[in-house]
Amino acid sequence: MKKLESYVNTIHELNLFKNRLSMISNLEKQIKVERKSIIDIVEVYQMLINQMECDIQELQGVENKLYYEIVIKGESITKAIDKVANSEFLDVSTLWKYYYPKVKSKIEKLHLLISKKDIN
Repeated sequence: MKKLESYVNTIHELNLFKNRLSMISNLEKQIKVERKSIIDIVEVYQMLINQMECDIQELQGVENKLYYEIVIKGESITKAIDKVANSEFLDVSTLWKYYYPKVKSKIEKLHLLISKKDIN
């Protein structure tokens, strides 16, 4: 049979368990908040990927290559334009004037998706 604890020790242990229970409750709340935050981030990333895949299928030719270099490969806009201009034997100014505006609108839509949930 277990030895009966003194009144003071029993109160002390009770307070310890109450504190532990309180800490666990706080952790559960924090975990719920963190879980919700992660779910929101996952949803935004999934929307971004879906949009990128849709854009890459929708765009054709030079615009597709430009979008691919900027969004998929992560090149700077200037480097991407230079690279595509060289590979397509086009003048850089032609890409800036005729092809980049359509790609730019697609990139701006991606930025809107990001700012919608502010995942940064």
